[in-house]
Amino acid sequence: LRESANRAKESILDEAVKLFAEKGFDGTTVNEIANKAQVNKALIYYYFDNKADILDYLVQFLLENVANITIDYIHLTIENMVAEGTLTIHPDRLHFTDRAAVRHFIDTINRYYRQVLDYALEHRKIIRIIMLESLKQNEYCVDLFKMLDYTSGGESRLYKTVSKFERSFTYSDDLDLYRLFFLLIPLLNFAAYFDEYRAVAQVSEQELKDSFMRSFRLVISSIASGSDILLRNVNHSERGNDVS
Repeated sequence: LRESANRAKESILDEAVKLFAEKGFDGTTVNEIANKAQVNKALIYYYFDNKADILDYLVQFLLENVANITIDYIHLTIENMVAEGTLTIHPDRLHFTDRAAVRHFIDTINRYYRQVLDYALEHRKIIRIIMLESLKQNEYCVDLFKMLDYTSGGESRLYKTVSKFERSFTYSDDLDLYRLFFLLIPLLNFAAYFDEYRAVAQVSEQELKDSFMRSFRLVISSIASGSDILLRNVNHSERGNDVS
């Protein structure tokens, strides 16, 4: 019975994704989802409060899985480097013992981002829905800024994971802006427009992913300064000190 119930719920979610992607969230009804999933409408309301709850579930599903990937990366890379003494976390920067440690960190964060990219592309239909709905000004709009709260708030799993082994760690306003506009939104846009751009550029999936990752490496390398990875805008801080 449990397997049958799980299949029914998965069918509801799968058909909702297809309909949301095809007709938009506003243009899709619960009746249409029930018909496509071949379930009674009452079963949808057994699992979800309303149509918006289905979308919220899809967003939460993505966030939870990306968080799991990220926490694995933190444990395997950042926590190990701190334990080995090759990385020290300061409020404004990650300090490495030498440039080799910096290169190792950049290599590992590239592998992590590639894993997140593959996951995003696997679920790009959901991401297209999220991006479309995030631009709408209504009660059901998806707030992309909540994704920052999910990872940077004091109660978030990611924040707690890092602060376990480095209590001085904090998210600055600069880091939040960087993460949203230089890491998260480019990734979501790339996944959302992946198929269309590949058709226009006439390149293979692998070539397009490799090209995106080369651009990502340049972005990450831009915040490296000697043996440090900067977590906030140093020039901005210096200007602030000059003014005071």
